[in-house]
Amino acid sequence: MKKINNKFIKSLMILAVPIILQNLITASLNLLDNVMVGHLGVSEIASIGLANQYYLLFFMTITGCAFGSGIFMSQFWGRKEIKNIKKYLGLSLISAVGFSILFAIGAMVYPKYIIRIFTSDAKVISLGVGYLKYVSLSYILTAISVSIQTCLRSTGQTSLPMKGSIIGLFFNGILNYIFIFGKLGVPPMGVSGAAIGTTFARGVELFYLTYMIYSKDNVIKSTLKELFGFSSFMIKSYIQKATPVIANDFLWILGMTFYSKAYALLGVEAIATMQIALIMNSLFLIFGQGIAIAASIMIGNNIGKGMSFKEIKKDAYNISIFTISMGIIIGLIFFLIAPYITLLFKVTKTVEYNVVYIIRIMSVVLPIRFFGVLQIIGTFRSGGDVLYAIYTEMMSLWVIGIPLAFFSAIYLKADIRIVYMFVCAEDIAKIFFIIPRLRSGKWIKVII
Repeated sequence: MKKINNKFIKSLMILAVPIILQNLITASLNLLDNVMVGHLGVSEIASIGLANQYYLLFFMTITGCAFGSGIFMSQFWGRKEIKNIKKYLGLSLISAVGFSILFAIGAMVYPKYIIRIFTSDAKVISLGVGYLKYVSLSYILTAISVSIQTCLRSTGQTSLPMKGSIIGLFFNGILNYIFIFGKLGVPPMGVSGAAIGTTFARGVELFYLTYMIYSKDNVIKSTLKELFGFSSFMIKSYIQKATPVIANDFLWILGMTFYSKAYALLGVEAIATMQIALIMNSLFLIFGQGIAIAASIMIGNNIGKGMSFKEIKKDAYNISIFTISMGIIIGLIFFLIAPYITLLFKVTKTVEYNVVYIIRIMSVVLPIRFFGVLQIIGTFRSGGDVLYAIYTEMMSLWVIGIPLAFFSAIYLKADIRIVYMFVCAEDIAKIFFIIPRLRSGKWIKVII
């Protein structure tokens, strides 16, 4: 890791910038919901935060389906084998849509039971139930979009998903304003209105992506026969690689749900505090995740091309140095602007103080968090070393992070700031699993 290869980093950022922008826009959809609903009160913010825990469980499951295919698609793109890329897109669509239907049914039929997992507050439960019922319709649309976006990215097309997200954000902003506050003759619907606006926005985004692919003869334009003409060997290969990714993402977000349960033990103000802080944390991580996804595309392509393991390992080192540097810069920016973030929300002084404190903790931990995200998503997964990525994630989360969160909340009876400090031990623990594996080069595997 002596010197960063500037040419390589430039190629990385050509892929990463549109991904980062798209993820910023996607996160802005969530932020927009929370900012608008935030003008209604603390219970409204808390209800969306808890309902979104279920959404995140769904979202990480379907992204696991898509990323499982993406491992193959990026390596096939290195060989320019388009037919096989389309078949793995078909596998991604089947699995992602299948899971989305199950989650949508859960949100429609059992919303009260889902919200009750996190809180016993009657008002928060009532608001959360309304949000879940309406937003559930967006799950299937989201599953299709995520599969298509992953395929586009794997073939180096990162700008088209970004444009789709821009259009989705535009419609979400307008529709949220209409449905939440009751404009243009529509009665005010509050939290439920935010869900309706989000659902329509997802539909518009999917329509745009589909239209652009089929009207412009995009390289991934496919017939049903091309999408679903996969062999039993492909199904077996997909299951072998995708199942661990799906399991990892599902267990990871389940872990995040357990964190939310630990926060909820401290009361509604603690829930609202973490909802706002975690929205900002997601904005922090977008930069690291964008670089990680771009890295996964480049590393996967290079493995598919047959590049030497020595060169691939050197590229991974270059990306690591660059990513940590980005984490330091972005962390410093968010540390400085933390006091101004709470101005977007109508919250109590206690919530305001705690949000600033926790965001600053997040800012300090950010370079370490960037490094972990890069290696697990960008390096190990794209290299085909899925099982070690899972081992690292699960050990850090379930053996260290979650037990410490509940220990500090229940036995130490600590406030939300101290509890979150204990949670950050997870990120530090990952370093001890990641560095030896990265240096060994054992994560580089040809899977096609």
